[in-house]
Amino acid sequence: MKQLKLQLFFLYLISGNSLNLYAQQPNTLYFLETSTVRHKLNPSFQPANDFYLSFPVIGYTEFNIGNNSVTLKDIVYNQNGKTITFLNDSLSIDRFYKTLKNNTVLRANLQSNLLDFGFHYKSSYLTFSLTERLDGTLSIPKDVFKLSFYGTRDIYYNSFNFTNLKTDFTAYTEAAFGLAKDVTEKWSIGGKFKILFGHANLSNTNRNFTINAGLSKWVLQGEGSVNYSSPVQLNIGDNFQSSSYSNPPRLIDWLKPSGMGIGVDLGIDYHLNENINLSAAILDLGFIHWNINTINLRYKVDYTYNGITKLNSNSTLSTYNEVYNQLIFGNLLIDSVSMAFNGSTTKSKSNDTYSTGTTAKLNLGFEYNLLEHKVGFGFLSHTQFFKNTFTEEITTSVNIRPNKWLNASLSYSLFNGTLSTFGAGIGFKFGIVNYFATADYIYFHKISFPLTDINSRFPDWNIPIPYNSRVFNFSTGLSFVFDHPINVQKYRRSDIIEKNKGLKTKRKPMIKDSRNGYIKSDNTNFLKSKKGLQQTKPSNDCRCETN
Repeated sequence: MKQLKLQLFFLYLISGNSLNLYAQQPNTLYFLETSTVRHKLNPSFQPANDFYLSFPVIGYTEFNIGNNSVTLKDIVYNQNGKTITFLNDSLSIDRFYKTLKNNTVLRANLQSNLLDFGFHYKSSYLTFSLTERLDGTLSIPKDVFKLSFYGTRDIYYNSFNFTNLKTDFTAYTEAAFGLAKDVTEKWSIGGKFKILFGHANLSNTNRNFTINAGLSKWVLQGEGSVNYSSPVQLNIGDNFQSSSYSNPPRLIDWLKPSGMGIGVDLGIDYHLNENINLSAAILDLGFIHWNINTINLRYKVDYTYNGITKLNSNSTLSTYNEVYNQLIFGNLLIDSVSMAFNGSTTKSKSNDTYSTGTTAKLNLGFEYNLLEHKVGFGFLSHTQFFKNTFTEEITTSVNIRPNKWLNASLSYSLFNGTLSTFGAGIGFKFGIVNYFATADYIYFHKISFPLTDINSRFPDWNIPIPYNSRVFNFSTGLSFVFDHPINVQKYRRSDIIEKNKGLKTKRKPMIKDSRNGYIKSDNTNFLKSKKGLQQTKPSNDCRCETN
């Protein structure tokens, strides 16, 4: 039983919830207006405070993990009171195989701030952030599982396409300089220029990789490359038969970047009227050029070999371990690729510099507000692009803003929610402390995995694992905010006689609108920016007070 648990846990990690291209940002944060870091999702968004400052780690941390195909429920489930895995029989395998996308994309992402601050300047908002980022992506074509599960069913011809078998693991530091500006009452634009300090990268690209297999022979054809760069120097022997590594001798050598690059974010925010808000942003358009300890392995495969034993997909496998070992630890696929690689017609090694792109993202937002902006209904489309593939998530939300210091959101993500998760976010300001926390996939169903099943010396803790969710993420941040007195006339409307009704009503002092730093009265009439406000004369029904 202990071995079974370990196998299921390992299988869950590699097949179900390791890495994700979906939801690689906290979507619920997009409409959380009290947050000081919302500009990370759209650079045209301006914090409501005149100045904010965030410190390392606690200032902002974001974590995402998941995949776009399967959940743990697809891997193990209960049937007639017994625990059944998808490898139990051919029907279970068929059901699991049908849940897979054409390309199963797995991804992990971690961001943590080292420093972040921003401030108002006239009608603009300036920001600077220094962020550590880790991104890992693995794309697995469905044909990889097809070969593993069903083998060469046809005696004469079986075709498998592994061209989209791609990886990219990158660690880098991002220094971002941002500017958001109010163009008019309705339009705001923003952008960020980023300097990227690359620490490590391992990536591969297949231009073509196919296997045509029959009972008598297999034909492998393909062309691709593998690139590597990091402070750790790798040494690859002739014909790729041996390898070794050497660590940097000094601590400062670990801190030196292995590559440099640039990137940009662009955003726009449009207030159609007092109720409808539209926004769009393109994020992480950039690249890193790697030039330290680089290794480039290139291969071109055109190889035919005989003697491959046909996988018998119709046989009855007696035990779970037999099937599991065939799938996970079996050497058929590895040996096939290894033989083809070693027998390839062309292979080369060099130490040339190379470049990799960052994962670009597109956000399209819509919000309809009611009750003087106290309640909003949000819609966000989030698309990510990775090496000729893209994935999308759509998140809907209900956003509550009862006052200027509290903001809460409930959300649901349509593609990965699987009717078993919900999202939530909260942001508040107490004095000079501003805090927020969000999660897009809070799961209802989970199972517990004891750490002691991995190693008896580990703490006796149980790890909660989502049972019916492909994705898990969260983001949180704490910053210190400061507001200076507005250096213009303060207008307070009180005892205003509404002439059209003949009623005498009291109006509250005007407050700062949390969206764009505008000055707003309680009847939702927007004045212009602070600069424009200096030129605005009070109407006859206002009483002006000056300090």
